[in-house]
Amino acid sequence: MSKKYIIFDFDGTLCNTNDIIVESWQAAFEHYLGHRVPRREIEATFGEILVHTIGQKIPDAPVQEVVDYYRAYQDANQQGQVHVFDGIRELLTELRARGCKIGVATSRTAYSFWNYMKQFGLENAVDEVVTMNDVTKHKPHPESITAVLSKLTGLAQDELTEEILEQSVMVGDTKYDVGCANNAHVDSVIVDYSHYIDEEDMAASGFVPTYRIDTPGQLLELI
Repeated sequence: MSKKYIIFDFDGTLCNTNDIIVESWQAAFEHYLGHRVPRREIEATFGEILVHTIGQKIPDAPVQEVVDYYRAYQDANQQGQVHVFDGIRELLTELRARGCKIGVATSRTAYSFWNYMKQFGLENAVDEVVTMNDVTKHKPHPESITAVLSKLTGLAQDELTEEILEQSVMVGDTKYDVGCANNAHVDSVIVDYSHYIDEEDMAASGFVPTYRIDTPGQLLELI
């Protein structure tokens, strides 16, 4: 494939936040349910917005209270728990050198996203970003991708051409990233270097990744 617009998810794709996310959920489950849950049950929720997961897993608790508890735990315990995946810095540098435009479409809040990007010195490594604060409909709805493409191209979302969509690819670690790409009619790459992916759940979702990679560097081989 030949691509100009490379759009990344953040969690589990650019940065390994998996452990602190799992720990934060376990803390919330212990607090509100009185028990922990299997790690893979939490990994299956990766890519969901918090309020959806809370509604499914802790339905009797006040949603905003759980959100605040989860975020407070993560903020207080993230030190040493988060790191940039090996090869990501080199990948972003090489994509820039090849003339690609780099976007991020994340379900994190803008504050949380930029906090991590600045912490790891990546704040200038991407061209445009769309966070959960910038969209009204979340992945797998296509808005996250069309919104960041709008920023990258300077065109309104309804003015994005078929050529631009063909030149775009979404790189992520969950079925929600793949679904967002499928619904936006752009190619997708799912990463296998992050965490366990339930293939049966992926198949049941109806979302189909265009490509798979085992390391960040393999993306360069594709484009």
